[in-house]
Amino acid sequence: MFLRIDHIGVAVRNLEEAADRLQKLLGLRLAEQERVEEQQLIAALIPTDDVRFELMQPTSPDSVVGRFLERRGEGIHHICFEVGDIVAEIGTLKGREVQLIQGAPRQGFVGLVEFIHPRAAAGVLVEMAQVSLRTPASTGLRLGAVSIATAKGDAAALLWKRNFGMVEQGHEARPGGPGDSFKATRLSTPNREGRAVVEFLEPAHPQSVIAEFIKARGEGVYSLTLVAQSLEAIPYRSQVPGSAVIPP
Repeated sequence: MFLRIDHIGVAVRNLEEAADRLQKLLGLRLAEQERVEEQQLIAALIPTDDVRFELMQPTSPDSVVGRFLERRGEGIHHICFEVGDIVAEIGTLKGREVQLIQGAPRQGFVGLVEFIHPRAAAGVLVEMAQVSLRTPASTGLRLGAVSIATAKGDAAALLWKRNFGMVEQGHEARPGGPGDSFKATRLSTPNREGRAVVEFLEPAHPQSVIAEFIKARGEGVYSLTLVAQSLEAIPYRSQVPGSAVIPP
């Protein structure tokens, strides 16, 4: 069972510059850094109150993250969920015929890890981790939701419910003009403590922003919602009360 989201993996070309940007925009600070020779990358953890950003800078263009950057550019690479017993979870997923990357746990940056193929998760690369490396922080920011762009929201939600035991929280039609209307299906992890919310966004118009995103990048993570205790506490904020939009 997925317990909570541990971290969001982000592929970057320059880790130092990306970490500096997060600090200037959101006041978040780097907590741990490690060179992972086996994966040909340098990884760093930048925590919020409940999840971490894992910045990943490849040390070789032929590495997994290097090829990702060449193909898709900088951006979210994977979502990592914490599990209690990774060996048991792998056995459960194999029983459901969920496609795994390795089929066995290996030592990763945050603990024992295994990856689930994007075909089993509606275009999203999902990592599971039996976490041993913690980086507690008090930042005034926490994760509200992970939004995933998909052409078929109901089918994607059903896949996550069947494969990962996620629980449906409801549907919502979000009206707007042809460019920004969509339907949202919200799921969460079943536990109350540290509950993680994932929503699937299905475009309502073939020329909408989400539809164009899917055309350009394929189905996958579209955006993250961060909840702040106070917008006054973060370095960057918009002039609209109650919201903050980070510029590209």
